[in-house]
Amino acid sequence: MRLSQPLMEELVKEVAGDDVLALLRLILGKSNVSEFKIAEKLNITVNQVRNMLYRLNEHNLVAFTRKKDKEKGWYIYFWTFDTFNARLLIIERKQKKIAELKRMINEENTTGMYVCPSRCIRVNAQQALDLEYKCTTCNTLLKEEDSRQLVEKTKNYIEKLRAELNEALAAEEERLAEAKPAKKKGAKEEQQKKPVKKIAKKKPVPKKNSKHKPKHKSKKSKH
Repeated sequence: MRLSQPLMEELVKEVAGDDVLALLRLILGKSNVSEFKIAEKLNITVNQVRNMLYRLNEHNLVAFTRKKDKEKGWYIYFWTFDTFNARLLIIERKQKKIAELKRMINEENTTGMYVCPSRCIRVNAQQALDLEYKCTTCNTLLKEEDSRQLVEKTKNYIEKLRAELNEALAAEEERLAEAKPAKKKGAKEEQQKKPVKKIAKKKPVPKKNSKHKPKHKSKKSKH
């Protein structure tokens, strides 16, 4: 299961800006794309391309290799979008966002919120008490807000985030499942390649036995 392009585009838009989306669509699914080719396709300068790529690189969303131009003497960089790191970053950001929204709903339900009639400020109950229920901008009395509609809207948004999170988690689980058999197979093949050492049989060493030693008769000397 591959991560959907809309999810990756949403991530890139959040961390690097709208202007990087065109670059993403150009390099997505490809490997080692020349920055000069990107500039040519997008009709912008190489420096502009590098600025976009550096923004992605700050979040480890691209990898690069470089090659020296023999004629001109400078280095040309080739870029690849890192879908693995993109997936992990999506999972991390979705989980964090869901946790933040849950805290917000809890605050809305337990403490209540107060708002200026002119929408200058919106604060919780403790903050409203500290401000003596007066707006810091227009000095108008703050009113308690009925946040039921907002809470319901936030819950629906959390469900959307959960669906996107599950998609990213499923993609990561599938990647891990695909990696496991390949690793085992490689280890097995490596084991089969290793030569089997033959143990040389040692020849039996005859035991020395004093009983079977030949007796030598000593000759008597004649006088």
